[in-house]
Amino acid sequence: MAKLDYFLFVRPLENGRSGDTGVVREFNDKVFLGLVDVLGHGEEAWKAARIYKRFLEKNYRRNLVEIGEKLHEHIHKKGIRGAVIGMCHLVKNTGELSYIVTGDISLRKFGTISERAVSQPGIMGEAIRFLREKKTHLVDDDMLILHSDGIKYHFDLRDYPQLFKESARNIATNLIAKFGKDHDDASCIVLKYARIIGK
Repeated sequence: MAKLDYFLFVRPLENGRSGDTGVVREFNDKVFLGLVDVLGHGEEAWKAARIYKRFLEKNYRRNLVEIGEKLHEHIHKKGIRGAVIGMCHLVKNTGELSYIVTGDISLRKFGTISERAVSQPGIMGEAIRFLREKKTHLVDDDMLILHSDGIKYHFDLRDYPQLFKESARNIATNLIAKFGKDHDDASCIVLKYARIIGK
């Protein structure tokens, strides 16, 4: 069995309306994480972000490639702003993680082995080539961070030494407070993974 601690935090640039949005949903033995950064910011980006969010809330159980392809078609038909996106399915009991990351969304794993996912080029609704699902694993006490480019790309444990000592909520809010850019919306999802022995 596994114990999860996760939190989604979005900080709008202006007027409380962000072009960044996200969805976290548990289902069966899995959890879905999805983060979207609509191009630009302001009112139009916020309106588009709501459409992306509704789509993910309805389709998060599907295969990630299918979600991405259908989302691309959906946005293209509606003619709204494009976006970059990161999506994951985590199998809670095994730690198996499937993911797709496009554009400037960053997916990072911190733990015994730290990794940074390689993002695929492309923009949802505008220009996306073949989507490829990739896989990795989380082990006990690993942490997953999915964030938009409203957070500086280069930060590590030396910049945030208390990273593993805090809750997912505190980490998510502090990442944006410490490393968020002051000219863009910012968002992140933090997930802490822990194995429960003997359950």
